[in-house]
Amino acid sequence: MRFVTFFLTITFSIFSYAVVDKAPKCDDYFSVQQTDGRYQRMSNGLAQDPLSGLTWYRCGAGQTWLNGECQGEPILLPFEDAQTWAANATLAGFDDWRVPETDDMTTLVEADCKSPSINTRVFSGIEPEVYWSSESNYWMQPMAWSFFFYRGHYFSKQAKGEPLRFMLVRD
Repeated sequence: MRFVTFFLTITFSIFSYAVVDKAPKCDDYFSVQQTDGRYQRMSNGLAQDPLSGLTWYRCGAGQTWLNGECQGEPILLPFEDAQTWAANATLAGFDDWRVPETDDMTTLVEADCKSPSINTRVFSGIEPEVYWSSESNYWMQPMAWSFFFYRGHYFSKQAKGEPLRFMLVRD
């Protein structure tokens, strides 16, 4: 009986710990922190990351940067269409945009907050949703890698035909 009680206590303790997520929302976190972190915000809706060398569009694809904020709704496209849309986009005077790789997207993750797990002072247009990466799943061709910005995790089993949001980056 003691073993059963011990086992149940440990099991419920582990389960409870896994369910409780005490991280604050990033909007709340960055309203107190008042920092852009390592990003250099530009007036044209871009943010440069000197550590990675990447330049990001601060809104979701399909949104417009206007008067210092993201306007409109992001577009949702299937995987291949998102790649084509990004390659044909001209934003802030640049035409060399692409959908980021998962490694690119992990550089954006703010581990101290959630929903979305990104610096919301810099990337106000990014929502706590699933975004396409530019990478197909090598083992399952109908699938591709995606990134869930609620807590900053990537997934390898997203059906390419499903319409998702996506971000834009340039090297």
